[in-house]
Amino acid sequence: MQLGSCFLDSLTVTSFFGNAEMRGVFNDRQLMQSWLDVEAALARGQASLGIIPQAAADAISATARLEKLDAAALASDAEDTVHPLVPLVRALTAACPGDAGRYVHLGATTQDVMDTGFVLRARAGLDIVGRQLDELVRLLRRLALRHRSTPMPARTHGQQALPTTFGLRLAVWQSELQRHRARLREMRARLLVTSMGGAAGTMAGYGPQAFALERAVAEELGLGVADTPWHATSDRFAECLMVLGLVASSGEKLAREVYFLGRTEVGEAYEPQRATQVGSSTMPHKRNPIRCEAVIAAASTLRAQVPLALQTMVAQDDRDMGVGMTLWKLLPECFILIGGVLERLVEVFGDLGVNPDRMRANLDITGGLVLSEAVMLRLAGPLGREQAHHLVMRVVRDSLEQGRPFAEVLRGDPEVAAALSGGDIAELLDPLSYVGHAAALVDRALLTSESP
Repeated sequence: MQLGSCFLDSLTVTSFFGNAEMRGVFNDRQLMQSWLDVEAALARGQASLGIIPQAAADAISATARLEKLDAAALASDAEDTVHPLVPLVRALTAACPGDAGRYVHLGATTQDVMDTGFVLRARAGLDIVGRQLDELVRLLRRLALRHRSTPMPARTHGQQALPTTFGLRLAVWQSELQRHRARLREMRARLLVTSMGGAAGTMAGYGPQAFALERAVAEELGLGVADTPWHATSDRFAECLMVLGLVASSGEKLAREVYFLGRTEVGEAYEPQRATQVGSSTMPHKRNPIRCEAVIAAASTLRAQVPLALQTMVAQDDRDMGVGMTLWKLLPECFILIGGVLERLVEVFGDLGVNPDRMRANLDITGGLVLSEAVMLRLAGPLGREQAHHLVMRVVRDSLEQGRPFAEVLRGDPEVAAALSGGDIAELLDPLSYVGHAAALVDRALLTSESP
């Protein structure tokens, strides 16, 4: 994570929460270039059907590059027209040689070009998310295999519950991310389609070959064809942002786990720290989990946008630019945020500090109380489950109130001593004897889930 370059890129604190590759896709230049790409594809599709001359389509395609247009004229026209696309169409028309400009934007409407451009950028963004998610899953799987039998305390309700393994916890995390990978794949077919409704969704402006033109443009752009116009139906984008919200929520959970495990009092795992990294401007001993904190902030911000994404589905009539402009704002923000979330997590888990000795030491903090279930279940044989539960609860209470080791109180209790020998008690209070099928569950998770 290059803090310096992040801040210097745009001189804003918010740039810390994104990543450079995603910002390169979701900036104003790429926004306009995506619209130019759609205009060029429309011209090529029309030429393939004989609607416009091939030479005109070739000229439009060759000219539809932002660097070939008059930036000053674009800015001035945008101020005059107060319109998102018309200045770009005018600039492209003026820049085309000969009479090619007369065929620019033929039959199309602004929202066709804008929505299809948004789809193109979403595809590029999803490609980045997919690569990042693949890498994060790969790192978690590697760690899960390495620590499949590393014992640590399982915690429920904020307290130690039973022994588990760090590998199992990692395997659970990677399984959750695997489901997000599947969701992203399934969503693409619904999202990555052209918008070709024309002015009011009837495709009237595209003429008698409208359906053929729609297929041609979709093929030019590598997109699918929607069965109906979708100017007023934003469920595709809403679903996309909901899935990004799911990924962000899982990412925040992972960051919070590392944040907790790295506490001074816990010390079981921690965010990597560079030799030059400064934790605090005043306390040299601090090793602050700054990446995890950035993930928590970015993920919570992204998740807060999901209700607004759902609100965009409530469009009025056959077109509603209030919805369109909301998406114009939401899509870049959410993609940039998720790009930052995943980049930070890859950095954290790529070099995660793990302290197995501290995990084992923490297991021993309770003096064996963390094994109370194992003792209770062994006593359930001769005594019955209910009586065994009451007996062990009483022994636990005595141990805590008297400040005596759990094993000592167990050995001194007549009912327990009648059912268990000293050797039995020692065996039952060994954390390694009660991790259940944790290692096998790791193996099953890694075998049955997809390896990136």
